Amino acid sequence: MNNKYFQVVVKIKREDDKGKLKTFTERHLVEALTVTEAEARVVKFMEQFNEEYLISSVTESRIIQLITPSETAEVYGR
Repeated sequence: MNNKYFQVVVKIKREDDKGKLKTFTERHLVEALTVTEAEARVVKFMEQFNEEYLISSVTESRIIQLITPSETAEVYGR
């Protein structure tokens, strides 16, 4: 089974520049086999921050491949 990409939307409560508590939305692209695995990876990632958050959605992405700079460097001989 091949890994897929999932978009995980996280709502985070944090103070803005004026000190007011606001909700910010972050979208993370996660490579995983299942929705459950993608969500678990984001939960693990968010543990490093001391913020209140909620995972509001996890959806399979239509992205089929992520091409990194190191992969394109090989093509262009860099």
